[in-house]
This record gives sequence, structure tokens and C-alpha cells, in this order.
Amino acid sequence: MRQLQPQPKDHRLVPIPDDLCIAMAQVQQLIQDAETDPDIVIDCDDAIQVDGLCGGRCGTKKRPFRFTYYPSDRNPWGRWYITLHPLEIEDIADGVMTQIKMYCCRSPNCQIKAREADNHCFYCDYIETQPA
Repeated sequence: MRQLQPQPKDHRLVPIPDDLCIAMAQVQQLIQDAETDPDIVIDCDDAIQVDGLCGGRCGTKKRPFRFTYYPSDRNPWGRWYITLHPLEIEDIADGVMTQIKMYCCRSPNCQIKAREADNHCFYCDYIETQPA
């Protein structure tokens, strides 16, 4: 059985990779197209799927868009969990925003990053426990 045991994270600026910028340009275009085309759905957690990126609009929070980004090296320990405001999507797509503040696992093997402090890493924040 796995039990949550959160580990400390580093909160730091991380460079935004080129492939993420390209994916955000595609996302920005989909968002714009969805405004005039009712057949384009962006309001669910996997409605938007472009190269290396999966997500969608999930609510009305400050950052309503949630994505899972899979870096081009496809390392399973390298996912990013990103929440974004529509203006941030535009800024990343346009190359204006070149870094993003992320919570990063401290384990040298883990490259999981999350935008929100309450995200938990599957690899680092859970321990295996034996049933009593």
C-alpha cells in the first residue's frame, strides 16, 4: 500500500523548453478557434492534446488551464504539471515568458515539476507500507 509522505520541494525558475513553446502556440490557436466554433471542446482535463502536452480548461480559478507536459526526452520521471492563465499561454507561445516558477523534486533521479505547491510526486511523495 502507498502512503502519502510529502517531501520538500525546491521552488525555482525553470527555463521553458522550445517544444513547450511550440505546443503552447498550438494551444493558443485552439483556444481562439474554440471561441467561434462550438465543436471545439477545451473544457475537460484531456480536451487539448498536442505534441507532448495534454490538458484543458478545468474550472474558473486564477489559472484555469491544467496541462501535463511530457518533455521531448520522454523520461517518465520528467513530467511537468502546469496550471496557466490564458495570458500566460499567450506569453509562452509568443516567447515573452521564457521561465516559469515550478516546485521541483529534490531527488537527483526525479525531474517531476509542478506549478502548484499542493501537487504530489508519484515517485517521491509516497512510500510503500506493509498492511498491518
